[in-house]
Amino acid sequence: MDFRVGGKFLLHEGTDGQEFWNAVEYHEIVPHEKIVSLMYFSDSKGNKIDPAQLGIEHEAIEGAYDVTIFEDLGNGQTKLTFIGNEPMESAKNSGQLEGWNQILDKLAAVVAGLAQTE
Repeated sequence: MDFRVGGKFLLHEGTDGQEFWNAVEYHEIVPHEKIVSLMYFSDSKGNKIDPAQLGIEHEAIEGAYDVTIFEDLGNGQTKLTFIGNEPMESAKNSGQLEGWNQILDKLAAVVAGLAQTE
């Protein structure tokens, strides 16, 4: 992960015996406020590829960014809002929504562990 504007994050996934690569490019990073990124199917080097090459029907809105917004609620709490570039029904059907929930659950566990060490 190269977490800076212009940097990329590569993710390797395996589902039902198939392997996929995804890349995330960071377009805007405002510390403690928001992250604007673009996620797409890629090869192992992060080069964008058409999902149809993988036999995947993908309904993401071309050129639309994912936006993650952080809001300080006080008392050490932060509200995270994720606005994705794919219609909600498609995200549910593709497993993307479930994947994001798993990621957020893991993040919550890490944060809880860090809070206990303070």
